[in-house]
Amino acid sequence: MAEPGYKQLLSYKLAQLAFDLGWNFVPIYYHKYEDGRQRDQIKQALRSLKQNIVEGSSERSLSSKLKLYDVAKSSGMEALEDFEDVLRHKQLPRWPKSDSRLIKLHFIFESNPPNPSTSSLPSLSTISQALGLEESDGLEGTVNYLIDLLIRCGYLLDKQINAVEIKHQQEG
Repeated sequence: MAEPGYKQLLSYKLAQLAFDLGWNFVPIYYHKYEDGRQRDQIKQALRSLKQNIVEGSSERSLSSKLKLYDVAKSSGMEALEDFEDVLRHKQLPRWPKSDSRLIKLHFIFESNPPNPSTSSLPSLSTISQALGLEESDGLEGTVNYLIDLLIRCGYLLDKQINAVEIKHQQEG
């Protein structure tokens, strides 16, 4: 049986990776009882990003497809803002896209892609070791990588939205 078309979309693959990494990270960082709402909001935004790409790619109506991709993009930007807040509150730097640590992280995840059946990802300690960070500094690497994933996913969604808008204009 062939995989659904959305599984071939790079935007979906990045959203899935952000969802899986965020799903593991968020409960570790937001572990206090009073963090429950924030924890749920971030996890829901990451889920919404991924699921709206799935739903949008399956939609036949171009206007519905546009709306769902737009919701996906908005959800990703909501999660991105939450992760930027983590860096700001912890007074940690946001890495530029050319940062050698991000390039190393791209290599780690590209050479060890998540297993769809187990959703296994490199652990936070694996990320820290690969970056040469102390265990306590893994927060900086994880959050910066999540931000990078969400930015790249948003860029690709913008491209998908533009392509659908052009098709919508041509076909009515």
